[in-house]
Amino acid sequence: MKRRIIKQGHNTLTLTLPAEWVKRLNLKSRDEVDIFERENTLVINSPCNHKEKSCEIDIEGFTVPLLWRYFQSAYRSGCDEIKILFDSTKKEYEDAYHYYTTQFEYSKLGEKVPPKPAIAMIQEVTNRFIGIDIMESGKGYCIIREMAEVSIKEFDHSLRRIFLVILQMFDMIIDSIEKNKIQDPSLCKEIHTIDLNVDKLVDYCSRILNKIDTHFPENKKSLIFSSLYILELIGDEFKYIGKHLALTQKNVKEVLSLAKLNRQHFERYYKLYYNFDRKQVITFGEGDFEVYEANYRMKNQLHGDSRSISKHLMVVSKLTLSLVELRIQMEFQ
Repeated sequence: MKRRIIKQGHNTLTLTLPAEWVKRLNLKSRDEVDIFERENTLVINSPCNHKEKSCEIDIEGFTVPLLWRYFQSAYRSGCDEIKILFDSTKKEYEDAYHYYTTQFEYSKLGEKVPPKPAIAMIQEVTNRFIGIDIMESGKGYCIIREMAEVSIKEFDHSLRRIFLVILQMFDMIIDSIEKNKIQDPSLCKEIHTIDLNVDKLVDYCSRILNKIDTHFPENKKSLIFSSLYILELIGDEFKYIGKHLALTQKNVKEVLSLAKLNRQHFERYYKLYYNFDRKQVITFGEGDFEVYEANYRMKNQLHGDSRSISKHLMVVSKLTLSLVELRIQMEFQ
């Protein structure tokens, strides 16, 4: 759409606002709007008249993974209110919060959590997400609402926390390999719990990006979303490594040097993200070649769980390289 600039007075230029936009946001004379300047673009935003976003999710017939995907998508999209519908005649629901730690090979590491009533199960799912809670419940439904407004400051804190949590998981597996802390189910469960913090923070950052849509240009925002997704995938790799450490019957110290090299590799990216510098990019590139060469050199010498752990570490290094590619691209947006 185009608007003609109108001159009023000596130095004042004005534009009319689109009528449909004004009506949709319920704007009136003397209301204030925020204006953001981005090179050749002006963004006009009306945060004070923001319409609440709500959705309804019927979980009847859902598997636990499907429940998570629907709830997560609604949360990330920025919904202020989520209404959950469920079968009130169904007395027990499978535990959702501990679902992934009780399936497949993970089932060897502990007892299965007993089923729960619908509200108790939904409450545990809700507790996994930042800033929302169940505010109303009744027969066959509950309503979850946002408890506090999000801010860009919280986004910055949460993003940095993701980096630090991933480095914490690196330190945990390095310590376990170094001190031969294997066949310990508690390690796997602890890493899984810590990884849930990565997931929680990634979801929260995604929610903030969708709710505060005027802080980042759209082209840069897509790069940030992609980076968040990859950080979540990196966190998942530590769960798999933790499982191998918990189930292995043999010492896995052969992969210690590779784990340390990968930690250094990821930390370089972390520093590069906040302080982009050409020399640091070159150093990262040299380090990436070093990680790949070490993995190539060792892969035919490793067997069993050591080989599996090295494969997961190689996935982490490849994902870290992808993160650096996205960070470089941000410099050209």
